[in-house]
Amino acid sequence: MKKNRSLNLKYAGSQIFYFAAFASMMGYASVFLLDKGCTNSQIGIALALSSIIAVILQPMLASFADNHKNIEMRNIIAPIVLLVIALSAILYLIPGSALFVLFLVVTIFSIMSSIMPLMNSLAFVFEQHGIEINYGLARGLGSVAYAIASLVLGHVVESFSPGILPLFYIIFTALLFVVVKMFVLPKGYEKEVIKKDTKQEETEQLSFGKFCMKYKKFILFLVGFVLVYFAHTIINNFFIQIITNIGGTSADMGNAVFVAAMLELPTMAFFTKMSEKINCGTLIKFSILMFCVKHALTYFATNMIMIYLAQVCQMFAYALFVPASVYYVNEKIAVADRVKGQSLVTTSMTLSGVFANFAGGIMLDALGVGHVLLAGVILSIVGAVIVILMTEKV
Repeated sequence: MKKNRSLNLKYAGSQIFYFAAFASMMGYASVFLLDKGCTNSQIGIALALSSIIAVILQPMLASFADNHKNIEMRNIIAPIVLLVIALSAILYLIPGSALFVLFLVVTIFSIMSSIMPLMNSLAFVFEQHGIEINYGLARGLGSVAYAIASLVLGHVVESFSPGILPLFYIIFTALLFVVVKMFVLPKGYEKEVIKKDTKQEETEQLSFGKFCMKYKKFILFLVGFVLVYFAHTIINNFFIQIITNIGGTSADMGNAVFVAAMLELPTMAFFTKMSEKINCGTLIKFSILMFCVKHALTYFATNMIMIYLAQVCQMFAYALFVPASVYYVNEKIAVADRVKGQSLVTTSMTLSGVFANFAGGIMLDALGVGHVLLAGVILSIVGAVIVILMTEKV
């Protein structure tokens, strides 16, 4: 397959602006909502609700994309991004009650989470024209953008006010809209179409029930990952509470997120070469074990040095799992159902967020940081066993 420099740059741009927006939204959700007078329980419920809505929207959008191949992927993503821009502008410009703020935050976050599988699938839309997009490198640059945005926003919030955060929602999503609209097939490629293996190509679109029956091991694999991702979501969404519990500040949180996200780049950038030497299934198993190590280190942390050490594990946990799971789905799931498969990986992350945000917020208020992190470690170990048993060789 050929690599097109222009498309690779545009796809990298889409990942950069998507995850910069995600950093300003989900990364600083607790900081923003605490400033608006919300409690940990209210924040947890709001984030859980946004995850529930995203869980519903993700497979719906994936099925729509699978069933409407005549509509370009960019033309499905772009109007959704425009809606996020409009809602973010309302959140930033129009003062309202805490309930009004929570409503807008839930809506914005759920919409942004719902398009993640479409963003992943965007990397493969021109495969039939012989164009290969370097997903790993683009996703790694997205992590760098998340890192830089987190670092900068940590200091911006400390210097000004969390109320400025929606302005960054608007800026990053506007840039995302521009690059997505520019993601078109270059001239000269229209006639070059690669024929796919007829054994892999399926014309019938499977329902969710039939999909689960056909890919039983894959569904169990996702169940295990939901358990592992529970602690990961709690750490990400309630990081400020974890940091302040050991004497840190929002700037310390920004620094810690920066360390983890920056270290994702080398793993994701060189994933393609790595996967040529090591089986994708083996990489997934290793990444799951490293999730457990990270969660355990965070639980035992008593100072920022231990937090930084736990964050270093990100390069072998999340940074390895994300590209490995995308390529795993692309190999194990039939062509006609790949968007659905990508959607279910993202949906499993989002579903884990439902449990983590809802239970995490309530447990933080009732039991404290330590008990919440311990519960996450236990669930991670159980989930890791399931994932390792259900992961197949590619």
